[in-house]
Amino acid sequence: MNHPFLARIYDTVLAPTERAGVRDQRRRMMEGVTGKVLEIAAGTGLNVPLYPATADEVHAVEPDRHMLARLVGRVKESSVPLYLYQGDAQDLPFMDGTFDAAVIAFALCTIPDPTRALDEVHRVVRPGGILRFLEHVRSRDDRTARWQDRINPLWGKMAGGCRLNQPTVEILRATKWEIDDLWRSGGGFVVAGQAFRT
Repeated sequence: MNHPFLARIYDTVLAPTERAGVRDQRRRMMEGVTGKVLEIAAGTGLNVPLYPATADEVHAVEPDRHMLARLVGRVKESSVPLYLYQGDAQDLPFMDGTFDAAVIAFALCTIPDPTRALDEVHRVVRPGGILRFLEHVRSRDDRTARWQDRINPLWGKMAGGCRLNQPTVEILRATKWEIDDLWRSGGGFVVAGQAFRT
């Protein structure tokens, strides 16, 4: 991936939604995560200041070198040891069962094959481990979903391949992960929750 302009404006563009409640959703996603943690597609590091003290360490993977450069600048904001990798969620550079937990926020929509990425995360998280997620999805409201469908082609070009109308919950349910908790906000097109590694 190579999106220098998007990396430059990413935090500024997201700032209004972060202030409007997304930051609180990120904090809730991170709350109570323990042990060795993997963050997938960490972007510019908006989650970094929210890593909980209950985590022993965080290993953050980001495919885009421009996003990763921004992420490097946030390492000092982490309250726990943070290790960074440029890598692909669809082919993770870790051994089976390495992590106790994984987190992913607003990223499955940009990964070319989200099923493959979720399978890879399943592989590197130990049995009984958890996945915390926060994603925008195709709305259950028909009118909103049609609006998402209409703007999705342009949105994807502007937002690094993001699929605004992706049915992420259905994709997750079709994997080996077992969803334990799921809640919706933002008119139904933002979901967050937890899944267990079976």
